[in-house]
Amino acid sequence: MLVGKVMNPKENSLILDVCSAPGGKTTHMATLMNNTGQVVSRLIKASANRLGLTNIDAQEFDGMKLDRESIAKFDYVLADVPCSGLGIIRRKPEIKYKEKEEFRELPSIQKKILENAAKYVKVGGTLIYSTCTIQDNENINVVNEFLQKYKNFELAPIKEVNVDL
Repeated sequence: MLVGKVMNPKENSLILDVCSAPGGKTTHMATLMNNTGQVVSRLIKASANRLGLTNIDAQEFDGMKLDRESIAKFDYVLADVPCSGLGIIRRKPEIKYKEKEEFRELPSIQKKILENAAKYVKVGGTLIYSTCTIQDNENINVVNEFLQKYKNFELAPIKEVNVDL
């Protein structure tokens, strides 16, 4: 749940979570905003209802396709992209039985989703890219390639994150 803490959304902000299912990060960000503003999210209506969060707009959406109505609309955009999951293998040991071919196309999918997500951020807004893997080709390599292509974005250090322990 570090993503929500790193994002640190202000109340009444407009957030887009482009890869939200099952919705843990979406509901966390909505809670951090004290149920104000709006988090546009995908496929998580049940979680939002269960938690009594009324500031989540659950929509169906394909992160691989550009949504022209969302361009430059959001204060914050989270791209928690599909990944190999190798960073959570302890919780999901079945991952080690997947074929390497299943992971081969992931970086191109991740890049496409990140490029689309970047278009949804307002000037001066925040874009967060996250995965649950430890693979460089799905993390820093994707980020570095993105930053080389999109000079209007910069990598910001995570200086201070208040994590509830």
